[in-house]
Amino acid sequence: MLVAGTLAPIYLSYTVPWLDEKFLGRPIDWKKMRKLHVANAKKFYAMATRMGGAMIKVGQIISTRADIMPREWVVGLSGLQDSVNPAPWSAIEPRLREELGDDPDRVFKEIDHESVAAASFGQVHRATTHDGQKIALKIKHADIDWKLDIDMKTLRIAVPLFNIFIPKIKLKAIYQEVGEALTRELNYEREAEHTRIIGKNLTGVPYVHVPKVLDDYTTGSVICTTWFDGEKVSKRKQIMAAGLDLHELINIIIYAYTRMIFADGVFQSDPHPGNLLYNVDEDGDPILCILDFGQVKMLPPDFQSALMMSAMAFMGRDVRGFEKSLVDLGLVSAKDAERARPLLEKFFDEYFELSPADLQKLDLRQVGEDVKALIDDIDGIHIPTDLVLYGRTFSLLAGVVTQLDRNVNGLMLARPMIMQALTNPAKLTMPGYEARAEAKNAKTPAPVSASV
Repeated sequence: MLVAGTLAPIYLSYTVPWLDEKFLGRPIDWKKMRKLHVANAKKFYAMATRMGGAMIKVGQIISTRADIMPREWVVGLSGLQDSVNPAPWSAIEPRLREELGDDPDRVFKEIDHESVAAASFGQVHRATTHDGQKIALKIKHADIDWKLDIDMKTLRIAVPLFNIFIPKIKLKAIYQEVGEALTRELNYEREAEHTRIIGKNLTGVPYVHVPKVLDDYTTGSVICTTWFDGEKVSKRKQIMAAGLDLHELINIIIYAYTRMIFADGVFQSDPHPGNLLYNVDEDGDPILCILDFGQVKMLPPDFQSALMMSAMAFMGRDVRGFEKSLVDLGLVSAKDAERARPLLEKFFDEYFELSPADLQKLDLRQVGEDVKALIDDIDGIHIPTDLVLYGRTFSLLAGVVTQLDRNVNGLMLARPMIMQALTNPAKLTMPGYEARAEAKNAKTPAPVSASV
């Protein structure tokens, strides 16, 4: 009832200005509309934080879809990444006891009853095994499955109603994205396997760490991994206070995702700050830890090939090639791609190399009007789910980079790495790594050989 009681008033609040514009020809008062967006985003935020589960995830996904959602919604819901309240130990202990077959306080040498982190469907507790190994236990909430079923049925009704306001963009794609994302997150056995796969793929990659899965304590509702002491990469002041180079950390993040997406074809698609931690190694260099593999995408070979051709054209500022790639990816028809050419040319000419700070100075309303005019002239836009996840990942990464340095264009930093991954993925290396490795070796005394 809370979901319906929140969504219905939001829907009605948009219906009046939409009817006025469509049937009475009255222009929309954008100043009032922005205030309405802010108010409605606050209502959704309050509902999501109270409901938890699926609604938190829906809000998180909306907050990353700046391509189709009003900025006020994106900003208003961005806080949902950190707004999940943990359940008390009394609610978690029975599930953990059932999964492990014994009292958790006996299974482990130590276990914290207070959660150290909470996600949409579960929460993390720190523990120590009897042999002294520090671990993290991610435990799924007992009642989450039936809550998810109810929430998704409500959203299934709401999506076509809200799609009336933006008929050219199929909101069903977002609904499908939400449903698939939630299903993946509830499958802890699959998440554990994804952790193993990506951990193996990134083995030996400098400055990147993936926790290891401990099979003895991992079940369908519990994932046990090695513990990583670290802080969120969004804590800019702490990073600088530790004497770390922000740009070096940015490069490590971009390199890790370039490798996962373009070289391995398997990537963690939820890189918000809560899932990216940092620490400092013994040499004073930053270490990036990637957590939470509930949202992992394995790109189909045909799609990855089309995606790589798209990236190649994009990096080379090849408008015609990029236009063709949009068709190959199934985003638009050949006819509509040709119509989009003027906007693509304008993007490459005016926006391609701008920093986030420069972007903030643009007349985003005019840019939005240009995009809206194009969409209105296109018969329909189909957004493949694979492309949605890919775009969402890059949107989250761009947000992380901007938090670390608002003047950095992450795409420009990624450009040489992506080009290297596209042309010779086996030779993909982190920029500057060889020089740092040589400097470290120069500081290390050569071994002394003993002669008899």
